[in-house]
Amino acid sequence: MPNGGSDCCGTCWFNRRNHGEKGYSRAEDTDVDPYCEIRHVLIENPFWTYCANHPHRRPERDPIPIGPLMRHSGGGSSNDREVWIASPDTEEIRQHLLDLLDRLPTHIAKDRYPARPGLAEVVVRQLGEFRETRAEKRIRWISENLQGPWADIANSALISIRGEDENS
Repeated sequence: MPNGGSDCCGTCWFNRRNHGEKGYSRAEDTDVDPYCEIRHVLIENPFWTYCANHPHRRPERDPIPIGPLMRHSGGGSSNDREVWIASPDTEEIRQHLLDLLDRLPTHIAKDRYPARPGLAEVVVRQLGEFRETRAEKRIRWISENLQGPWADIANSALISIRGEDENS
């Protein structure tokens, strides 16, 4: 069965078609439409659609939406993903992201799934997109203490949180 990676909605326990199970066991079932139970959206192409709540990213079954719903952008790599539906924005979701940010080193250490973006990256980017000022101090720490892509991600989030123009 062709797909864009095993971290897709087609293998997610939040896909109604999978009846609460993760994996490929119900992938061929057509008794139920593929529908995301935590984002309340019909999944057009479940084997090419992704989010950070997938069991590969959140094995403890996290039902609060984290970040956007992504889909394959048509490139040749399983990392070629683009935002399909933006993250919902509620206080519950923001607080959850802040809680995840508090435990970010744990998430970075555990996130070994090769396709990007990983959970920690999604959390930092989403807090930046939300311009969540309560995250500024922790994200500044990432910017100042981690190198490479992590510093870049954190710096972009800080620019958004502070309402600065990235081109200035």
